[in-house]
Amino acid sequence: MIYRQMNARDLSAVTELWLSCFEESREAVDLFFKRNLSDTHGYLAEHENQPIAALYLIDCTLCGKKAHYLCGAATLPAYRGKGIMSALVKFALDDAKRRGDSFSALLPADDGLYRFYARLGYLPNGAASSVTLNSEDGTFEPGEPDAARLQAVCNGDNFLLWNKDFVDFAAQYYACYGVRVLKSRSALAFCEQDGGHTVVFYAIYNDIKELKALLYQNGVRRFTLIGGGENPLFQKAQPYRCGMIRPLDNTALPKQFYIGITLS
Repeated sequence: MIYRQMNARDLSAVTELWLSCFEESREAVDLFFKRNLSDTHGYLAEHENQPIAALYLIDCTLCGKKAHYLCGAATLPAYRGKGIMSALVKFALDDAKRRGDSFSALLPADDGLYRFYARLGYLPNGAASSVTLNSEDGTFEPGEPDAARLQAVCNGDNFLLWNKDFVDFAAQYYACYGVRVLKSRSALAFCEQDGGHTVVFYAIYNDIKELKALLYQNGVRRFTLIGGGENPLFQKAQPYRCGMIRPLDNTALPKQFYIGITLS
């Protein structure tokens, strides 16, 4: 078994690996590889010159420190239960530590994966909360938001901060699955309809009034907003488990952190 970093020649094989393990559209997976290679570190386990497991670390920052979001961890069915993914995670995290990352964050898809990553040293410090609000009339300035600035303003230091390219990619990625992406110069919202109710599962904004105005002028009257971090809107809401984190150096872990964009 060989563990190594991914390179451009592996793209076709790892794309097929991803599609064979997850219920994803090819359009979304192709978009992931097309848009993110400059900010993503891919790793794979290779057997007889064929990738049989892979994962990806996407660059971000947390609490002012270099970090990454681990996603796309997949092993072909015939090779599961043999410790291959555990070894691949260790290989990838050792490389991330050499690059200077202080934290590794991820969002397990189910309880079994929470237990799996706990055995690899991850702690369930990720949290999210939700509140239901009414939109209100107002004005907003059409245009593209400054994603990096808005993330920092509205979510505090325990929020995974992405660069603008990744936020733009996420908007295109979620659109592949029918998510409404609403934008103004001061707000960005990813929305899903649940009957007559709107769930805003990711939003960045300068002021909640600007987000409400954006939603109102796009036909939303009542919505559930999901978020976390230092946002005062969620201070009285009951947080729920939403992600795990592992330290890669001696930096103190935040008691709670918020992932935001999860690609799950």
